[in-house]
Amino acid sequence: MAKKKIAPTELLRKHDIALNTFVRENWETIPNQIEVNLKSLKAWGFDLIFGLRAGKASVFVSDAAKGRQVGDIYEEEGETFEVQEIVKSLPKGARILVEVGLQDRRGVVRGVYRAANSEETVLFTLPAAELLLAYFKKHRLNALIEAFHSSGLTTEFIQRRGTTGKPWDFDRLPPKMRQALRVARDIIRDETGAGRFTLVYFGKNKDGDDRYIVTWLLPTIHLFDVDIAEKIDKSLAALK
Repeated sequence: MAKKKIAPTELLRKHDIALNTFVRENWETIPNQIEVNLKSLKAWGFDLIFGLRAGKASVFVSDAAKGRQVGDIYEEEGETFEVQEIVKSLPKGARILVEVGLQDRRGVVRGVYRAANSEETVLFTLPAAELLLAYFKKHRLNALIEAFHSSGLTTEFIQRRGTTGKPWDFDRLPPKMRQALRVARDIIRDETGAGRFTLVYFGKNKDGDDRYIVTWLLPTIHLFDVDIAEKIDKSLAALK
């Protein structure tokens, strides 16, 4: 079968867009593990619990919305849990780690409790997309929810408005588009250390609305920092 030819006008259009897609990018080592505090775990909707799991002393998490209380006995996925303590502060030397990895061709997030003696217990293993979207919803990060595209070791957001057209060069970009580039540069440089932001702007439509395509690619692990997530959400919302 003969290959389909690309029309010269289409090639010219892609060339024009490519030359006027503005990039902010930096890649250090993509982090896949961070230490978090108990407050962060609660921000994701989990209670940390000491108790019995299948009759053995253990540490585990429960959905905070379920409001588990000391003395509760319940069953999940065929295992019996007994709540002996809702942890309010971590014991000295204990740590909570969050790891991002790949499993069954998709990104997953694992929460790990490391006791003072270095013994580790997996608290949860969830698809990264599932945990992120629930976390964004809890914190009303609507721009991130709308722009969410995919998640693995990195998470990609795509926000587009209106139809494509002839892209504007940098010198003609309106102030809020330039501001978006500055914010992206600062977040990548100062907050995440790695990431890629692109913006291409096509001017306004007949109703005066901006037309553009913006993409963000960031290490997934950093999105669990509420401050960083809120800054990215605010940046995307400002473009609407």
